[in-house]
Amino acid sequence: MINTGSPRSVSGHAVSGAILALMVSGAYQYAKLKDGQTTQDEAIKSTLKATFESAAVGACAIAAANVIGNPNKSTTSKIVETGAYIAIGTAFVYGMQNAFKPKACKTLQNQQKRLNNDQQ
Repeated sequence: MINTGSPRSVSGHAVSGAILALMVSGAYQYAKLKDGQTTQDEAIKSTLKATFESAAVGACAIAAANVIGNPNKSTTSKIVETGAYIAIGTAFVYGMQNAFKPKACKTLQNQQKRLNNDQQ
């Protein structure tokens, strides 16, 4: 079907995805924290959420690519297994979104109150 090269390490890509998200999300959340757009607690939660999501998505994406590139599997088997990996990754991200629902940030609420008072 599609030659995706040699099978790649699923756990290695999970770690790579986690490290990448930790760096990017950490820097972004740090900038938001310094600008007063978020709290330290929310910044940490958001960074952890992105880290876990990226680890799961990276692992599932590589697992799906490994299945697609496996010449010993039938097309039907490839479709079913690839769909399963995509569903697992999607379900994990959905679960993380619900587990780390952000609460209203008090700093943002105060800023919104000030804006509303200034408009009146």
